[in-house]
This record gives sequence, C-alpha cells and structure tokens, in this order.
Amino acid sequence: MRKLIGLGVLGFAFAAAASAAEIHGTVSEDGKPLAKGVALKLDCGGTTASASTDAFGGYSLKIAATGSCKLTIDYKGGSASLGVAIYEKPSRYDLEVTQEAGKLSLARK
Repeated sequence: MRKLIGLGVLGFAFAAAASAAEIHGTVSEDGKPLAKGVALKLDCGGTTASASTDAFGGYSLKIAATGSCKLTIDYKGGSASLGVAIYEKPSRYDLEVTQEAGKLSLARK
C-alpha cells in the first residue's frame, strides 16, 4: 500500500513539474502584424523562454514558471519590455509596438 501511495505522489509531482504556463497573442505596429521572425523573450525570475513571431504576428511562449514576468521584444535594432502576469492557465496578450523619438516601446492593446 505504501508503494502505491508513494508512486501516486511521485506521479503527481512529475505531472506538476512537466506542466507549463503559456502566454500567447499577436504583436502589431500601426495596426499591422509584425513580420515573421521577430524575437520575443519571457523572463520569470531566471526561468526564460524564447520564441519568434509567425507570418501573422502571432507568438506563443511556454514556461515552467508563474507570477510576475518580463516580456521583451527585439525589433528594428532596439528592444522594449513589458511586465506580464503568468498563470497556470494560458493568458492572451495582444501587443502594440511603437517608436517615438527613436525609442521603442511595447504596450498591451
């Protein structure tokens, strides 16, 4: 009986560790989706994930962490960041990139 309980607890621990939180959405500039291949990075206290936009400006990042994180985009020779909240369930963040006086900024739509 103890072996069954031990295996059950161990299985639950592996399932919890294997699950990943997800953030997804689109990135646009002036109302138009960004081109394919724009780099995004999600940093959650040292745990990181990277992705690139698809042909429609869409992205999806999965990470084995939750809480307050920083989403950074590298675009047109600059980078911009935005604080995001990551939960166990997928979250959608549609984003808008703007440039003012040569400075890149990132905001939620």
